[in-house]
Amino acid sequence: MSAESLTNSLPYLLAQAHRSVHGELDAALRQEDLPVEHWRVLRALESGDGRTMSELSQIVLMTMSALSKVVDRMTARALVHRKQDIDDQRRVLVYISDFGLELLTRCENHLTPVQAALENRLDPDDAAQLNGLLRKLNGH
Repeated sequence: MSAESLTNSLPYLLAQAHRSVHGELDAALRQEDLPVEHWRVLRALESGDGRTMSELSQIVLMTMSALSKVVDRMTARALVHRKQDIDDQRRVLVYISDFGLELLTRCENHLTPVQAALENRLDPDDAAQLNGLLRKLNGH
């Protein structure tokens, strides 16, 4: 495969877009000393409903072992906490803390310009089409 055919392939273009967007998110979240993966966990928990580690790993696109390390770090920072499920004592649920909610709110102030910049790169019809195509590609 030539370099040109590689850089024009759909898998490459998707990886390049991911890298670009992740970098922009990382730069914005760095202002609050929050890695992108930690932000995704906070967003997944922001409703206040607890989630099992298994549910959380599916939502935030992380392996269980990586998520476990992230949740440990976030617990040490008081961003989240674990609690036994009252309906099933064998399950442990992860919840966002009040401090985690405050941090998430501050982060949104930094991320709003990132979202706007992404949307400005495409006209609204292209953005809607891309959203639909990515959902279709991901089986939604």
